[in-house]
Amino acid sequence: MTRLFLRFYLGVVAILISAWMIQSYVFRQRGERENIRVVEQALAGGARLARDELARANPDQVELTFRSIQERFDYPVNPFRLDAEWLGEQQRQRLIDGDVVWLGEYIAIAMPAESSSVDAISGTVSGDVSDAVSGAITGAGEGVNRDGLVFGPLPQFVGPSQAEITFGYGVVFLLAAIAIAILLRPVVSQLRAVERTASAIAKGDLSARIDSSQAAKDLTLVRAFNTMAERTETSLRTQRELLQAVSHELRTPLARIRFAADLVDSAKTDDERRIRLDAIDDATQKLDDLVGELLTYARLDSDVAQPEPEDIDLSELFAELMEIHAPLHPSVDFVVDSDGDPVCIHADRASLSRAIENLLSNAGRFARKRVTIRATKTPLETVIEVEDDGEGIPEVERERIFEPFIRIGDAGSRGVGLGLALVQRIARRHGGKVVAGESKSGGAAFSLHLPAKR
Repeated sequence: MTRLFLRFYLGVVAILISAWMIQSYVFRQRGERENIRVVEQALAGGARLARDELARANPDQVELTFRSIQERFDYPVNPFRLDAEWLGEQQRQRLIDGDVVWLGEYIAIAMPAESSSVDAISGTVSGDVSDAVSGAITGAGEGVNRDGLVFGPLPQFVGPSQAEITFGYGVVFLLAAIAIAILLRPVVSQLRAVERTASAIAKGDLSARIDSSQAAKDLTLVRAFNTMAERTETSLRTQRELLQAVSHELRTPLARIRFAADLVDSAKTDDERRIRLDAIDDATQKLDDLVGELLTYARLDSDVAQPEPEDIDLSELFAELMEIHAPLHPSVDFVVDSDGDPVCIHADRASLSRAIENLLSNAGRFARKRVTIRATKTPLETVIEVEDDGEGIPEVERERIFEPFIRIGDAGSRGVGLGLALVQRIARRHGGKVVAGESKSGGAAFSLHLPAKR
């Protein structure tokens, strides 16, 4: 984790330095060109006036005129020659074309081609002139043409030195580095906590969690990891309990099949043999039902994509399910309690039908004479209620009844114990819940609450 932090931190610093270097290069290149052009334009007028005045002077007044020009400028003015070695070809051509040319701390301008006034100047060189220009001027002896005027060194703008600029940038980058470290500290702290907790979970400690009291309030990594760990622990614990329950539930039909199979050979008559074969078939059917319920239960617990929800008219759905379950319980009346207004819901039709079907089947097995189903709708939720007039569910068992393979009383012979667990899982998959209670007639009442907006 420390290595990851250092790599990220150094990478950010390298990006900042690269950006500064690129910005400095671009600014310097463009800025210098623009500044040179501005300086040349600003000083060109004075340089041209001085040149023209010197060009118009009579030969016997050139020296006096040149001295006058020098006195009017606040910086040195000296003659130079166009064939000087320190002039580049581009600069020399610009001077020949009549431009005022920037030469670092100096500006230069060429005399008109027909003028020879500069030849008469016995120039004295200021000690402030740079070596290149100074050497060119002092080397202009007798008989050598002096072709122009050079002004400078010019006054310089007051600005920071290179050392001061470097120090300033250093301070800025130091502050940026400290700010980045402060901003990254909560993230790194949480990542280290995640790493430690993940290692503990990988070693088998499923109860390991990150201390959320030390987590930054504006970061959700710790909360998301703890939620994931809790779901993982719950899922593994549920699977472990389910595996133990399945092992127990599978023993009964398998033992019956094995026992009946052993008795088939000892049957003395065909009727006796048929009875024992029917027992095997009955046990096999229960085993098949158990496996089917287990597959459905596992599928609802997986992360497979849910089918697209659709609009469902609950009155029509109730009528379809009544046609299926009413014939299975001829002594029980299945009644739809409706006020006439249709109730619709947006949900997965297959899983919702399975949940209501399980509630109706459960109510039909325990009812004495009547099973009632109704649907009510509010702006927040839709509630589906299934009631029977049977013996009801003890209050202490009303939460436990939704656990897998939990059966109350003599219900062990009437199902595999997964029906209500499937209802609860379907309700949660739809973002709702199922609640067990007592009906007005004293029997069981189940309320399936589904939110209006999922």
